[in-house]
Amino acid sequence: MIDPKRRKARLPAQPTGYAGAGQSSSRQREGQTMRTRALTVMVAVAGTVALSATPASAAVGWKAVDTNSNWSCGGYKSHPLSGQLKLKVCIVRNSNGDAQAIVVVQNTTGVPVSISGAVRSDFGSNVDCAGTTLNTGFTRGCFAGTATDVTDRTFLNATGYLEANGVTASVGHGIANT
Repeated sequence: MIDPKRRKARLPAQPTGYAGAGQSSSRQREGQTMRTRALTVMVAVAGTVALSATPASAAVGWKAVDTNSNWSCGGYKSHPLSGQLKLKVCIVRNSNGDAQAIVVVQNTTGVPVSISGAVRSDFGSNVDCAGTTLNTGFTRGCFAGTATDVTDRTFLNATGYLEANGVTASVGHGIANT
């Protein structure tokens, strides 16, 4: 055991927390080590949070729908929430052999509806659709990314999912890829 009187005699006469030129007290070294460790932990946690907060595929918003002859859509299906809330899936092809899947929602309920959804296809056109409010009288689509060069596929199939006010429905559509 260290004799407190003897220890006092060995220490240089300095104010507490002061380190002379080129010297540091064990308390300061310990404090610096603890700050370094704390900073390292904070950086690691921040990096983990940043990476986990970024999904592999960010959700996309809903857009106005304007169809043309490149669009192939299934029929509208009523959502279980209301017969006046309808969804369908469309597959759009272009002359380059690319394809895109879209879930389309139509609201004629007379009230705004809170929606979110997703599109999944067997040809790589997939997306999660961000939550939003769909006002009555509007039709909106959630467009998955374009899958390039799907000409080697005989059929193209897609499923659209719509969650409205907490109730989920799905509808599928498939086409021959000719």
